[in-house]
Amino acid sequence: HDILGRRHEPGVDVKRSLLAALRSPVDNDDDIERSLQEMESRKWRQIVAPAVVRRQSDSPVSLILALNEREAGSTIDWEICEESGQRLHGNWELNQQDVVDETVIDDLRLMRFEVTLPEFDSPGYHRLGIRTADGREARTMLIIAPDTCYQPPELASKKIWGVGIQLFSLRSRRNWGIGDFTDLHSVVEMLAPLGVEVLGLNPLHALFSQLPEKASPYSPSSRDFLNTVYLDIEAIDEFRIDDEIRQQVATEKFQASLQALRDLELIDYGKVWAVKLNALKSLYRAFRRQGQDPARIKAFRQFQHDGGEELYRFALFEALQAFFLGQDAAIDRWQKWPETFKDPDSKAVTAWAAEHGDEIEFHQYLQWNAELQLAAVSEKCRSQGMCLGIYRDLAVGIEKSSAQSWANQTDYALGIGVGAPPDDFNQNGQNWALPPPQPQALGDRAYRSFTNTLRANMRHAGALRIDHIMGLTRLFWVPPGCSPDEGTYVSYPFSDLLGILALESQRNRCLVIGEDLGTVPDNVRHALEINKILSYRVLYFEKDWHHGTIRPPADYPRCALCTSGSHDLPTLRGFWQGADLDLRDQLGLYPSDDFRNQQRQIRQQDRDQILAAMQRQNLVADEAVNHYREAENFNEELARSIQRYLARSRSVLLMVQLEDLLSEANQVNVPGTIDEYPNWRCKLSLNLEDWPGRLDLEGFAGVINSERDG
Repeated sequence: HDILGRRHEPGVDVKRSLLAALRSPVDNDDDIERSLQEMESRKWRQIVAPAVVRRQSDSPVSLILALNEREAGSTIDWEICEESGQRLHGNWELNQQDVVDETVIDDLRLMRFEVTLPEFDSPGYHRLGIRTADGREARTMLIIAPDTCYQPPELASKKIWGVGIQLFSLRSRRNWGIGDFTDLHSVVEMLAPLGVEVLGLNPLHALFSQLPEKASPYSPSSRDFLNTVYLDIEAIDEFRIDDEIRQQVATEKFQASLQALRDLELIDYGKVWAVKLNALKSLYRAFRRQGQDPARIKAFRQFQHDGGEELYRFALFEALQAFFLGQDAAIDRWQKWPETFKDPDSKAVTAWAAEHGDEIEFHQYLQWNAELQLAAVSEKCRSQGMCLGIYRDLAVGIEKSSAQSWANQTDYALGIGVGAPPDDFNQNGQNWALPPPQPQALGDRAYRSFTNTLRANMRHAGALRIDHIMGLTRLFWVPPGCSPDEGTYVSYPFSDLLGILALESQRNRCLVIGEDLGTVPDNVRHALEINKILSYRVLYFEKDWHHGTIRPPADYPRCALCTSGSHDLPTLRGFWQGADLDLRDQLGLYPSDDFRNQQRQIRQQDRDQILAAMQRQNLVADEAVNHYREAENFNEELARSIQRYLARSRSVLLMVQLEDLLSEANQVNVPGTIDEYPNWRCKLSLNLEDWPGRLDLEGFAGVINSERDG
């Protein structure tokens, strides 16, 4: 059902394409019959699912066993090995009354039984072993999850507010042409004393150091590792002890090149990555040379050990990509590598890795330093008394030629693109070209990849925003060669994924925010509420759609984040002045002149309704309404009134976009564009060092704090 409630059925060809991507070929009747038989047989021949997720309130824990008729009347032994190492034993005496259903496969009668584990509700990841009277054995990951996600106790008694930041966009007199982790220290020092409790960041996921123009943080190479372009080179320990690199950086020529990068209106990712990678290689050589700080070397070795196979494969991918691009710039994705290198477990890859250990370790070294610098920012937030500190953002997926897709190829439907059906936001629908995870693979691997990703993104964070949280229940799959309006939804194990999310949230003491914009199934927002996940509410979309009025502050849900915009929306100034509409017209993104004119009329109606809503709250004087109806009359006073309106809402968290704090006009990202607009490249207009003298930060914070406290 689309956003208007109309039902859409995918065509036969679309179904065939998606089922083929799910590794269920249906090209002919024989394929169909074979696929159905394999699916049915799998369900019955597996004694127990590879992973079972239950909530603490589900006690006693129940699960389904599939047994043959010889085992059906016998005793089944079980053993639980808890995370703590403690072991529990027991058995089930099976009775006919426990049978859920039965079937016959290859003349063998099979039955499914529902059994329970008495009084076991310890949260965590436990291993359950099962042994039948016939000697058959099975193992499952028994995941016991808390009933809700974590919410800091402060939210029970007060509303908090924060500032949303695109880290790359920060200007300063000391960075190397792009915002970095040290810039964040400066932001914390300025904003924390004003009552700001959280800094919301764009996804910090690893992108492509060898392909710097792939700049979207929402199309990462890996969601489990960090984007090392945010490293402050001069804050790395080796910089302080290596005279050669310090002298090189101090030269007039080098400083002039850095200043040129800072002065650019748009980020030049190619030049920024080039200068940073050269410096980082020098620092890595210094690290290898020094040998005089055993504690630092020991810490790095521990980081490598803790990162395990996932860190090693990511670093291996980065090294291989550099190697092949060095041979031929046209080899710009792993799908173009020689056949023997497409498999990460191949002998060719193993042999290459044995000869290029330093190149692989270099990328582990970069990840280590990024972790250290991000951790330092998190500690800075804590020392400043911020309630949440950093809020990180989890992208919905990975890029199709990414490190993660190479390392875990069977986990993804690599020929499919994830997107969204047509809606008011994008009339043509969207294809983000992100390969979706295979639903069956998630459970077969005991949700390990999902768990690892949550842990990686909750590290050093007080909150995690999950982009397109509807993806936990379904993703919109777009087959190759099809337009987005030809796609359809594929379901995911929503209940299991929510349970694991709650478990990791509680363990990491990390608030969860679910971005629930677009075509939202009815069950999603209910699930967010009962799991204590904050909904994501944007001013422009909070309307009484029958009357066209803006939702009053008292009607906002309490368990929510409210804001005036996001990275995919215009800034407040841009929205009011229609800059985004002009831009879309210039880029030819309107399907017709009538549609363009309709959008302008709707925008005027939106302005009128926002003004009327603020009038009702006595935030805009009656005599000023006609003045502000004219788009060009947008000013700081109106912007502040809009933030005051949101500060009065019931929602426990208010986020102010930094672009709105600085009254910026440029939009961060224009959905539906690739090269037509400089997405993810626009810098802020002011250097960090100039904020105190050019912005009334204290006055703005005072207004927000008084509204929030009132």
